[in-house]
Amino acid sequence: MRLIIKGNGASEPREDLALLKAVARAHEWSDALLSGRVRSVEAIADRERVGSRYVRRLTRLAFLAPKIVEMLASGRQHAELTAEALAERIDLLLLWAKQEEVMGV
Repeated sequence: MRLIIKGNGASEPREDLALLKAVARAHEWSDALLSGRVRSVEAIADRERVGSRYVRRLTRLAFLAPKIVEMLASGRQHAELTAEALAERIDLLLLWAKQEEVMGV
């Protein structure tokens, strides 16, 4: 949970560590699947002790546009953009230009 207080000055960018961790896990899991180190999403879910549905949703984050990843890494994302919102609520398009348009990058 975050408290957002609107003021006169713009706040300094702040990295969301949970969001960055989610993107890193997505890349790790996607790489493991694509390289054949892991046989299935279910194998990852068992190893990580999470649901396979969660693994599928989170793995989509491995396909974020590089500009969006840079925005997240520098902490310039909107305060409402959390790991949960990105993984579960936002439909990610495969075209990077469309992703950037939707995310306002």
